[in-house]
Amino acid sequence: MSRFAAEERIFRRVKRVLVAVSGGPDSLACLLLLRELAQSAGFEVVAAHFDHKLRPGSGADAVFVRELCAGLGVRCLTGEGDVARLASEQKLSIEAAARTMRYQFLAFLAGKEAADVLATGHTADDQAETVLMRVVRGSGVRGIRGMLPVSEVPGASAQRLVRPLLGLRRADTVAVCREVGIVPLEDPANVSPVHLRNRIRNEVLPGLRSVNPSVDDALIGLAASAREVFAGVEREALGTQPSARPAHGSIFARGALAALPAEALTLVVEREAGFFKLVPEVNRTRVENLRHALESGTGRVRFGEAEVEVSCGQVRIGPPRSAPDSWPAKVLEVPGVALAGPWRVQVSTSDTPPAAAAGVAVAAVGRDSLRGALRARPLAPGDRIEWHGIVRKVSDLLVNAKVPAWERPGLLAIADAGRVHAIIGLDSPTLAGDVLWIRAERLPAG
Repeated sequence: MSRFAAEERIFRRVKRVLVAVSGGPDSLACLLLLRELAQSAGFEVVAAHFDHKLRPGSGADAVFVRELCAGLGVRCLTGEGDVARLASEQKLSIEAAARTMRYQFLAFLAGKEAADVLATGHTADDQAETVLMRVVRGSGVRGIRGMLPVSEVPGASAQRLVRPLLGLRRADTVAVCREVGIVPLEDPANVSPVHLRNRIRNEVLPGLRSVNPSVDDALIGLAASAREVFAGVEREALGTQPSARPAHGSIFARGALAALPAEALTLVVEREAGFFKLVPEVNRTRVENLRHALESGTGRVRFGEAEVEVSCGQVRIGPPRSAPDSWPAKVLEVPGVALAGPWRVQVSTSDTPPAAAAGVAVAAVGRDSLRGALRARPLAPGDRIEWHGIVRKVSDLLVNAKVPAWERPGLLAIADAGRVHAIIGLDSPTLAGDVLWIRAERLPAG
């Protein structure tokens, strides 16, 4: 274990390790080996046991672990939770609920104890089972990497989870316990066919070994190869950064994301969703839908709480776009100042345009072209505007001007009863003759 830990730099600059101890051979071997390594590596070991309350007498396991730790001179912290109730309330499998509650407890203790890492006793056999489970579920390259020597604690990304026994087999952990005279606990749940991992362990793998006796090694090797390949994917994702991160989402060039392989594209979506504190839900169908949107140049795909939108050569990753502002049209005095929805609009008859300023847009309207009162209003479907002498659809104009869909709801139309004469936020053609100058400033929300 010490060589594997050194190669993976698992305990570099670590002063305290919280090790999860169920009482089975793997977790006990992890505790024993870490206690031995601690003497030379210079860190403290603290044990943690969680009682899932899934069978009668499970509390005796906690007593066993506490007494064992006391004999080893290791501090032991215990906790319990009603996993069955959580599974029922949140409609989770018992496996998923147990994992969630267990890691919540361990993450809490790691923070409370100021532990640098949380260690578990997962072995190479667990790795082979995990890889096969993920193959069965249709995981991509990231999933086939299996369990990593160092990763985030599930549900607590700021904390580190380490698996120092991934280089050992289950038989090795049994031998470690036997060598020091400890009889580990046996969890009857490990043979229940209800859990997928048990079926993989007790039914599928034995069948595969009859075809290839070295199938476990093959699966472990597959995980190592996938990990090596995925390192390149991570570098691609890391090298693809947004040009800006305004409040409505991270902005990318469409070509940059379209060039990424699916796994790297997934990492970018997850990373940017995390930046906006959104929980993404990524699966193959959503990624394929995003691929189609990137190829066609337009579309919106939801990834749980996050949204990816493609428009006018750009891509936005961020919160779902809300419905556009809806407010009544405001008749403008000529000259005069009026509040129109979130805008302050000033109409001037001056011969010279108003001075430009930060956050202020200026547009010109030909007075001779007006038909009725001048109004400030949101853009509406079907709007038309005269542009360089040709009446065009506003929607076509915005596409040609490369104004992405998420920016269009923030534009302001200056219109009469018939059509739009200017769009605030879009450069308008130079007008000659008698013009009205429109100076518009968007007011702060609230």
